Amino acid sequence: MNITKLILAGVIALVTATSYAETCCEKAKAAGKDCAHPCCVKAKADGKVCEKCNPKK
Repeated sequence: MNITKLILAGVIALVTATSYAETCCEKAKAAGKDCAHPCCVKAKADGKVCEKCNPKK
């Protein structure tokens, strides 16, 4: 029973970490849209990427 709980906890941690890995711009792009955050819209107008929402990895 303990091994099942351990595996389940690992799967939940992996899914949670994966969902936080995408930035707002990546999520919008995946949906076929542009990010609507004001900081991202301004950065795109300047030909840049918003550093606040898209930190360098």
